[in-house]
Amino acid sequence: METIIELGYILTLLISIACFTVHVAIRVKNLTSTSRMLKWKSTTAFLLLVLLYNVCDFLILYLKEAISPDGIAWIYVTENMFEIGIAYAMICMERDYACSQNPRWLDTVFVIVAMIILYADSIYTLGPLYKSETVYVVSMIAFNFIPVALLAVFGLRFWSRGRADRQKINHKITDIYMLIYNVVCVLLCVISTASIVDSRTRHDFIGYDKEIYVAFWLVFNIVNFIFVWRSCVVDERNDIQRVGSPEERLSGIMDSFNLSKREREIAELIFQGKNNKEIAATLYLSPNTIKVHASNLYRKLGAANRIQVAQVLRGEKISAALTEEE
Repeated sequence: METIIELGYILTLLISIACFTVHVAIRVKNLTSTSRMLKWKSTTAFLLLVLLYNVCDFLILYLKEAISPDGIAWIYVTENMFEIGIAYAMICMERDYACSQNPRWLDTVFVIVAMIILYADSIYTLGPLYKSETVYVVSMIAFNFIPVALLAVFGLRFWSRGRADRQKINHKITDIYMLIYNVVCVLLCVISTASIVDSRTRHDFIGYDKEIYVAFWLVFNIVNFIFVWRSCVVDERNDIQRVGSPEERLSGIMDSFNLSKREREIAELIFQGKNNKEIAATLYLSPNTIKVHASNLYRKLGAANRIQVAQVLRGEKISAALTEEE
């Protein structure tokens, strides 16, 4: 069984590396994707943290003879920090899914929670200063429940906000995997907390925890890789069948570049052939404000001028064009 677990960890790490590599290639090369999730920075952060978490598990399993017990303990502390980061990245993915913004206080809350958990873990690692194992167990469960609660609250909040966009254009694949990622984050918090508590105390919350743990990560990484791979493979026959109205195609293209609400408004007006003064008058904004948003829009689309913006929004490849004067 130990050999199977070790092989499972190796396979899990290799799949996680492959998944992250393919995703980065899609983003850097701006490849065609059937899911807008693969264009988000938050997805990159999520997959990177998953990879780092898997690396920590690999180190614990394969270098446990070479690393001191204190070193192993600090790897567990690092994993706990990655767990908080994964929950935060998941909320950011929910935000991008709804084309919304995080509340200003959310970053502060996650920093505070991370510092509390780091402090609690450090106290245990530096020396068992807790009065009893029960106090430690209750404390760790309570602290790790906070990210799960925030994830549930903001997941429902952003899911509701993104409902209108989902009705405009078919995003079934994105819907399914957003749901999978949310379930994975909750299970990760539960399993990792239970595993750490089991390894440090006499409690045994999860029987066969090693087997369950490696199976959890292996299944998730396989499903994740299939999603990433299939999202970057374009089926021309399905593309022909999916051709909808011009409004749906335009909305889908803007979704793929993760444009904000204001950038979408400006993109639509540019697509209609309006100049900055006309856009400013239409949106009741100053020309300077329009220039700032337009600059961000150009950067996201990889365009140098309005002609190229229109080309991107029509789904065409950018061709050399003379830079126009605003």
